[in-house]
Amino acid sequence: MPPSYTGPVPEKETAAYRAARLAVIVLSALIVLAVIALIVGGIAKLSGRKSAGPASGTSFQLPAGARIVSMETEPGRLILRVRDGDKEEIDIFDTQDGRLVGQVKASVGRAR
Repeated sequence: MPPSYTGPVPEKETAAYRAARLAVIVLSALIVLAVIALIVGGIAKLSGRKSAGPASGTSFQLPAGARIVSMETEPGRLILRVRDGDKEEIDIFDTQDGRLVGQVKASVGRAR
């Protein structure tokens, strides 16, 4: 009959050791993937076109005698309501690059 006591379990065969080893392997793989993602992102940013920051040369000129009646902002947009005599227009600008996105022109009718 073999003895029921086999002695201490070797340290490398315990469940805690195996779990710690698995955690080290998984975390190492995640670190390698993160470094690869950083390298790929850096290469993509350097090889792609430069991101457009705020446009430095963009300007908007009001016609002579015109005035801004109101100004509103929406996410990514600046909306100007401009009046020039009996004409009125709404100009919508992109706030990222300053370009004119849309324009609505109308004549203000006089009440009779």
